[in-house]
Amino acid sequence: MLHFFRRGRFRYLILCSVSSLAFVFSCQSEESTKHAQYVAEGYTLFQTHCANCHQRDGKGLSNLYPAITPEYLKDKAKVICWIKNGVNQSVTVNGKTFNRPMPANPALKELEIAEIMTYMYTTWGNDSKITTTETVQKALEQCVSN
Repeated sequence: MLHFFRRGRFRYLILCSVSSLAFVFSCQSEESTKHAQYVAEGYTLFQTHCANCHQRDGKGLSNLYPAITPEYLKDKAKVICWIKNGVNQSVTVNGKTFNRPMPANPALKELEIAEIMTYMYTTWGNDSKITTTETVQKALEQCVSN
């Protein structure tokens, strides 16, 4: 009887371990899937709303529009405000000053801005985290009050 109990207990421990690993990997997979969706949607939105000036590859347009670089992306809240509200001040990127205004995108929803941000930060900002709609909402509240 004791031998059966040990054997049943061992099977139970194996089953619990496998179930725990499956749960952990399924959570990572879900997060990974969500990130991939944000990047894919962000890519499409970037091509529609940003690439005309910043170019498809993010390298900018010579002396007119800046490249999307880690320096350009250093202040996430500011970039969120720029995407939604545009910018009419000079921006310095890689030691070069750009004076052309960036048009506003007032029709973009918070989710769309989050997707663009996730795409840009994954592609050019060395940041593989999802920019959440909560982050966007908080940043937009701050830029409205400033």
